[in-house]
Amino acid sequence: MEREAEKVAIVKCSSYEQRKVDKAVEKAISLLDFRFKKGMKVLIKPNVVGVFPRKQIACTTHPSLIEAVCKILKKNNCQIFIGDSPFTNPEPSFRAAGLEKLKKYGKLVIFEQDKQIRIHNEKAKILKNFELAKIILEADLIIDMPKLKTHSLTKYTGAIKNLYGCIPGGLKQRLHNEAHGDKKFSKMLVDIYQSILPQLSIMDGVIGMEGEGPTSGDAKKSGLILASKNSVALDIAACKIIGYNPKRIYAINDAVKRKLVKSYKVEVLGLDKLPRINFKKPTLHQISKTRKLLHKLFRERPIIADKNLCTKCGTCAKHCPVQAITLNPYPEINKKKCIRCFCCIEVCPQDAMMIKQ
Repeated sequence: MEREAEKVAIVKCSSYEQRKVDKAVEKAISLLDFRFKKGMKVLIKPNVVGVFPRKQIACTTHPSLIEAVCKILKKNNCQIFIGDSPFTNPEPSFRAAGLEKLKKYGKLVIFEQDKQIRIHNEKAKILKNFELAKIILEADLIIDMPKLKTHSLTKYTGAIKNLYGCIPGGLKQRLHNEAHGDKKFSKMLVDIYQSILPQLSIMDGVIGMEGEGPTSGDAKKSGLILASKNSVALDIAACKIIGYNPKRIYAINDAVKRKLVKSYKVEVLGLDKLPRINFKKPTLHQISKTRKLLHKLFRERPIIADKNLCTKCGTCAKHCPVQAITLNPYPEINKKKCIRCFCCIEVCPQDAMMIKQ
């Protein structure tokens, strides 16, 4: 017997004007028939990746979506917590993402500054033991609020990948080293998702990012807000929208194998069918089949794309998981040490680095 498809609500939203976003988010949640219990403790997990003045609107979950959710929660007298653990500079990152103005609704939480509780997940493939902030484990409801973006390492980043931000502080760097490579890293992402299992996911696709995501790509207007009770189903729908086969996204493929979603099929609510939007893919995933056969000869690596943009701030060197970068005075990358996790590209606030084959 064919398994029932998970439901994904898709609502059009042309801008971040608060009135329009409020209406779209309310409609998406209503289509899912999702009910909030009065007085519950709710954790909202947006995508807060850092301070990127030139591309902030395309990098991070827009505060208007978070505020729309907060308004609904307030009507239900919920306790609201908004938390994340950005790769770099959490306080400035929260400000850049526009979270300060949301303090009126609840408490902002930087996960590494909360009490840490060690958990064990026997079903995990890579990460069986790790620490999570107390609020993540105490919340009655976790709302996963990712951004619609491509990703240089994992091809696509969405609801599953957004929960990597639950890993506190510098532990992310160590995990990048222990699980380097897109396949192993993706399995670890599913381990984290499986340990948290948010009950509601709402994606900001009004303006997303194409190309060298999650931070160095280009803004792409999609005009969509997606929502689902199942994060994997939401990712499956989002991948199809931007032109990816979800079976070729390692994290989704692994999640399906672990039966964390009913199937690759999704039932679309709100629209007659899944829209199709042409998203430019990351350079690494545009190489031809011939080049893939010669992959060992044509290894991709990060380089400085524009020294005029580089401010020699040292952020890339500070956050390299294997200390492969030194400043001299510009960043120099040790090819033998580099594990090609592309964290240096992700954290560069000036968008000065790129992938080269």
